[in-house]
Amino acid sequence: MIWRPFRRSDLVWLGEKARRVHEAWLTRAMREPDRWPRIPIRQVSEGGFDGVMSTAEGRAWARRWWDANLVDGDAD
Repeated sequence: MIWRPFRRSDLVWLGEKARRVHEAWLTRAMREPDRWPRIPIRQVSEGGFDGVMSTAEGRAWARRWWDANLVDGDAD
């Protein structure tokens, strides 16, 4: 197998793909605001997410949420 570094055209394409994935996620979030949790305004080190992460149910919910919302990059 021959290693070839990224070409500029590859990086442009990957950047466009990342923007499309992000745009699709944001559009979905804007259309279904009740489905998505509010983002705490405090950092974790200052107590942000404490309410959710203080219980086993909250931690399980957070894991399911991230698993459902981290996309694999296949946005069209």
